[in-house]
Amino acid sequence: MPLLLLLLLLPSPLHPHPTCEVSKVASHLEVNCDKRNLRVLPPDLPRDATILHLSENLLYSFSMASLVPFTHLTQLYLDQCELTKLQVDGMLPLLGTLDLSHNKLQSLPFLGQALPALTILDVSFNQLTSLSPGAFRGLGHLQELYLKGNELKTLPAGLLMPTPKLEKLSLANNNLTELPPGLLNGLENLDTLLLQENLLRTIPKGFFGDHLLPFAFLHGNPWLCNCEILYFRRWLQDNAENVYVWKQGVDVKAMTSNVTSVQCDNSDKISIYKYPGKECPTLGDGDDEDLYDDYTEEDTENDKISPHSPKLQNPLLNPPQARPPQSPPQARPPQSPPQARPPQSPAQARPPQSPPQARPPQSPPQARPPQSPPQARPPQSPPQARPPQSPPQARPPQSPPQARPP
Repeated sequence: MPLLLLLLLLPSPLHPHPTCEVSKVASHLEVNCDKRNLRVLPPDLPRDATILHLSENLLYSFSMASLVPFTHLTQLYLDQCELTKLQVDGMLPLLGTLDLSHNKLQSLPFLGQALPALTILDVSFNQLTSLSPGAFRGLGHLQELYLKGNELKTLPAGLLMPTPKLEKLSLANNNLTELPPGLLNGLENLDTLLLQENLLRTIPKGFFGDHLLPFAFLHGNPWLCNCEILYFRRWLQDNAENVYVWKQGVDVKAMTSNVTSVQCDNSDKISIYKYPGKECPTLGDGDDEDLYDDYTEEDTENDKISPHSPKLQNPLLNPPQARPPQSPPQARPPQSPPQARPPQSPAQARPPQSPPQARPPQSPPQARPPQSPPQARPPQSPPQARPPQSPPQARPPQSPPQARPP
C-alpha cells in the first residue's frame, strides 16, 4: 500500500510536471524559468510566450536558433547563466530587450541582423576587452546600451553611429583610458551618460557637442588637471546641475547633483570646475569657449601652454599671453628708421640744392652742354632785358664776353 501511494505521487511521463512558471498579464504571456539548474531550453514552453526568463541557470552556451519558434517573444533574460558563448544563428524579429549581464562573454557577436527590433541591450559585467567597429550595426532602434563592468580599454571611432536613437549609455567601471572624439556625434536623444570609475585622464575637446545631457556620471576617474582640461572645466561649469554621483538602487531622477565629485587627481583632489588653470589662457565672460578647441598637444609643455603657441597671440587672451606680439624683435621691422632714410638721404637730396653745381658754368670748360643748368637761367636773366638800354649796347665792341656762347 505505501508503495502504491508513492507511485501515485510521482509525476506521470504522459503529464510531465511543468518546469517553469507561466503567467499572463493583459496580452503578455510571461514564462519564468529562473534558477532551475537548466542546461538547455525546456521543450515544453508555450510558443506564444512574449517574455522569457532564463536567469541564473547553467547554460554556458546558448543558441538563438532554439527560440525561433517563439514568434511573439519581445523580452529575453539570460543574465547569470555562466555564458561563454552566444550563437546568433536565428532571427527574432520582435525581440526588444536582451539581458546578457553577469556572464563570461569575452566577445560580443553581431546582433543587428538577427535582432533588428532591439531597443535595450545589457551586456554589463562580462569579460569584454574590446568591441569591433561594427558591433552595433543594424541596431538602429537601440535606445539603451549597458556595457558597465567589463574590461574595455578603448573604443573604436564611430562605434555608436548605427544607433542614432540611443538615450542611455553606460560605460562605467571599465578600464577606459581615453574616449574617441565624436563618440556622441549624432546621438540627439542621449540624456544619460555613465563614465564613472574608469581610468580617464581628460575629455576630448568638443566631446559633448551640443548635448544637454541631463544626467552625467563622471566621478572616480584620475583626471589630469592641466591646460588640456580647460574645455572639460568649462563644460562642468555650464552643466553643474547635471552632474551626479551614482548610487546603486536609486533612480537617477531622485538623485542630487554633485559637480564637486569630479576631481583632479594631481591637484590635491580639487574639483575640476574650480581648477584655476594657472599659466593657462583664460577667457572672459563673453568670450567664445570654442577657443579651447584650438589647443593641441604640441602647444602644451609641462602642464602649461607653450609660449610659442600661435594661440597665445589671440587678442582675447590675458596679458601674459599677449607678450609674444609685443616682443621688441617683432616690432622693430615696421619701425626701422634705416629703411625710412633712403628717401631722405642727404646725398640724394643735395643735387637739387647744390649751388656749387651752378658755378661750373662760369668756367668755360665746365660749361659744356651736359651741364644744362645755365640754360635754365635765361628766363631769369634780367641782364638780357638790358639790351634796350643803349649804353650797354655800346659795349659790343667788347666782344670777348659774346664769344662765350660757342
